[in-house]
Amino acid sequence: MARGDSKSFSEYSTDAGNGDYNNSTDTFKYVIVTNDYTSIDANVVNPKLADYTQVASAGAYVANTTLANTTWTRSGAVTTFDADDFSFAANASNPTTGKSILIYNDTSTGKSAICIVDLTTDGGTTAADTTQGLTYTVAAGGIFKVTRTV
Repeated sequence: MARGDSKSFSEYSTDAGNGDYNNSTDTFKYVIVTNDYTSIDANVVNPKLADYTQVASAGAYVANTTLANTTWTRSGAVTTFDADDFSFAANASNPTTGKSILIYNDTSTGKSAICIVDLTTDGGTTAADTTQGLTYTVAAGGIFKVTRTV
């Protein structure tokens, strides 16, 4: 795995299809966690924020920051969840223990996990040093997609 790799949780799409969320109006947030990317199973049942170990706010990093300008759009057979890129400035007190970024639905009961992003260069073995700041560029294709295949 490599820095910036991401995987969405299968459960979130299932729950969204069951009407548990409103991806157009719910509030979505991100937090750095100490859990390593490679050990996280994207097919785990009912992943929630509480299942992961959060890194506390420090320096310029603010834990549980709201994603700006989230959208839930459809084009043809593909529905896409997207948001603006996010960042925080360099600060000697920024976290040095995080291994992944967790994106979750803050409006949902239990704060349902949507996806996990690798912050490390080695799949989660060595924690990322964010003292020089962090910029996360959301993939051009969005945070996650649901594609109709039939």
